[in-house]
Amino acid sequence: MRFASSVVEEASAERAVQAILAPIDATLTPGMVDLALLFVTGHFEKELPSILDRVTSAFSTAVLIGCTAEGTIGVQKELERVPSMSLLVASLPDVRIRPFHIRQNAVEHAQTAADWERIVGASPESRPVFIVLADPFSLDVHGFIDRINQVYPRAPLVGGVASAARQPRGNGLFLNGEVLREGAVGVALSGRLTVDTVVSQGCRPIGRSFVITKAERNVIRELGGKPALEQLQEVLTKLTPEDDRLARQSLLIGRAIDEYKGAFGRGDFLIHGIVGADRSSGSIGIAGLAKTGATVQFHVRDADSADEDLRAMLKPHAGTDVRGAMLFGCNGRGMHMWPTAGHDAGVVRELIGDVPLGGFFCGGEFGPVGGRNFVHGFTASIALFREPRGPQTGNDQSSEG
Repeated sequence: MRFASSVVEEASAERAVQAILAPIDATLTPGMVDLALLFVTGHFEKELPSILDRVTSAFSTAVLIGCTAEGTIGVQKELERVPSMSLLVASLPDVRIRPFHIRQNAVEHAQTAADWERIVGASPESRPVFIVLADPFSLDVHGFIDRINQVYPRAPLVGGVASAARQPRGNGLFLNGEVLREGAVGVALSGRLTVDTVVSQGCRPIGRSFVITKAERNVIRELGGKPALEQLQEVLTKLTPEDDRLARQSLLIGRAIDEYKGAFGRGDFLIHGIVGADRSSGSIGIAGLAKTGATVQFHVRDADSADEDLRAMLKPHAGTDVRGAMLFGCNGRGMHMWPTAGHDAGVVRELIGDVPLGGFFCGGEFGPVGGRNFVHGFTASIALFREPRGPQTGNDQSSEG
């Protein structure tokens, strides 16, 4: 298993392709490449067919997927608001790679495991790892991932939402030499590989946890038998001045993934935004499902907590012989969160090492929390590829940071 990556900032499509291919050619023989991931900013919209033609010709034996993006990530750089490309390639000799393109109508009509096996080319028994890139205007991304969770329980899915466009048919999805304008593209990987997943939601909890005692859809009416807003106000009154400032700027709520844990800590919550409050009823609206009986806790997010969370989540994976990495970062991170570019890629390099890295800034990130895949926001979703140890009949169980 070998990886190589390159990234380039360049306004000319011709020069950008030349520059992005040169480091790969110096590292891997083109005929050895089995998988390629290409991310291109929207500046190159008109040149996409010729770009794909050049890259697929260079790696004629590889499966290629990719998409257009607001910004790209590669090697140790994060390039935002500039014309750029990122390329990650891999030689995976003992891995089965099945590419797929799925549209919304196929998601709606696929009812059985056999239906899904025909679409993605992998059975649940093969324990696949999914890399998926999706268009948000033509696909119910949440519904698609829910179906993957049902049919492929505990199969990790990483990737993100194409982010170059703000209107339908504006994003490009790449599958080999073709530019697609709807649905999702992806690969199902199975065989001899280990993929560790890290989903850093960049938050820390405040106050104590509560059980939702009354809820409807995305509205929490009661927490612990009292109006939700009353419980929130009680939490806020006990905060330090710094936490109070953060809560007024970026208050979130986390829903516990595993209700049976005795104590909750980092990585145990799925984070949702708070979208509103009704003083007359004492209810709180959240950007997610509010389920009676669920345990929740309020959270705050800032640059310091996001940095701390990413480091804590990556640290257990240091020294694990990682061969390559993918980083799918929210377009609200980067220089929107830190004063200088390259924060998340820099932390990966610092803790994991100088490994080939590729990715992009997403309009929503995919990754597992508590053994179940979700669509996230303001998140760094990372896949770390390493050689499995000893004999193996299927994928190693992927771990979650």
